[in-house]
Amino acid sequence: MPELARVVTTDAEIDAAIGQARMFAKYDHRVKRAAYSVRTDRFLLNLNNGVTQSIPRRLLQGLSDAAPDSLKDIELLGRGTGLYWPELDVAHSVSGLLAGVYGSAKWMKQLQSGLSTFHARPNRENYRRSSMATGLDGRHRDKDGRIDEKRGDTLVRTLRKEYGEDFLSGRRSDTKLSTIREQTGKSLTELVHQHKSGKK
Repeated sequence: MPELARVVTTDAEIDAAIGQARMFAKYDHRVKRAAYSVRTDRFLLNLNNGVTQSIPRRLLQGLSDAAPDSLKDIELLGRGTGLYWPELDVAHSVSGLLAGVYGSAKWMKQLQSGLSTFHARPNRENYRRSSMATGLDGRHRDKDGRIDEKRGDTLVRTLRKEYGEDFLSGRRSDTKLSTIREQTGKSLTELVHQHKSGKK
């Protein structure tokens, strides 16, 4: 059996990597506190460098049409590198927001043209997968290219209009998608695939 190749990292290389990380850390802005102001309809981001950034809600994909009460609960992801709205299952990266990236490429194009009718939600799982480095467009899509994520408060009766009256049979029509996700541990895409394949 051939001997496996080994990669040995020296102390000098480790020290150099740590030094480089420290050098760029000053440019790595993180959010210490995030809040939504109903009065101004803006999000206020208090950064670790003492700067406060204000972003109009209407610019943010997944949040532009949300009820004000659902915008107040904001969780910090990755020690302040991401923001998550649990009631809406929406996530945005801080670096993206500070760079003026408020959603997917399609969302940004529509913002530039003055439209805001595209409402796919960039969610927490997608934040984990890509850290939003590509502007939220790395999300899982159905075969037809449509983003499969829906709001957590979407009801089964609404999903049945799109996926068939027998979709999620055995579930009450007023059950929320977020409840089903929690109970099954499956995404909407997985649930649709399971339904189409006839599995229970």
